Amino acid sequence: MFIYMYLIGLLVGLGCYSLTYLFAKDTDNSRRVIVVFIIGAICLLGSLIIIGGFAGMPFGVLSVGIFTVSILLAFFGGNSLWKKAIYTIIISCVVLFVSFDYLNKVDYWVGKKVNYGDEVDLYSQQLQKHTNIKGYKTFTVSEGDKAIVLSLGEKMAGNNIEVLDVKEKANTTIIKIRTFYNQSNEKNPWIMIGLNRLKSNIVIMDTDGTIYKEVGKAD
Repeated sequence: MFIYMYLIGLLVGLGCYSLTYLFAKDTDNSRRVIVVFIIGAICLLGSLIIIGGFAGMPFGVLSVGIFTVSILLAFFGGNSLWKKAIYTIIISCVVLFVSFDYLNKVDYWVGKKVNYGDEVDLYSQQLQKHTNIKGYKTFTVSEGDKAIVLSLGEKMAGNNIEVLDVKEKANTTIIKIRTFYNQSNEKNPWIMIGLNRLKSNIVIMDTDGTIYKEVGKAD
């Protein structure tokens, strides 16, 4: 998220600089840069004073992107060739990053608790009989897709599981979840997460800091 906010900040900085040509055609480069810098400062102060805390951090990162543009244009904005180069490089980098991230994004889905196939069905039934099973187990389902069945254990009975995000980092698939109490009637709450691919290492973490290990390998 922070990378995206920085990239957005770069685009906002370029956009604000471009708008100065619309409202002040005869202004020199230094004043245009000052306008961009002030907008970045407003975003930074807003993230620190108005929003504050962790919630304000993304807007702080956005302001860094704006500051980056103001600094680059302060040094090179006086030359039209360098100015065009800055616009071209920044816009190209943003487009390439977004395209690469989109093409390499992990496709995942949360499966309904119906018939997935023999292995998953048998395991889901086993979870309700052996309620002490806590952690995840991987399966190969239809058309070679992968599936992870995560169970919380009997101590979390009555809870539900929500998948917040699935991403990859090097050779690791990282799954972030949230658990919450909703009077579920499952003795051992569980969820099936389908994925188009899995890395060799898997990390499943809850928002409360709990990290779930593979069944049979948990401490």
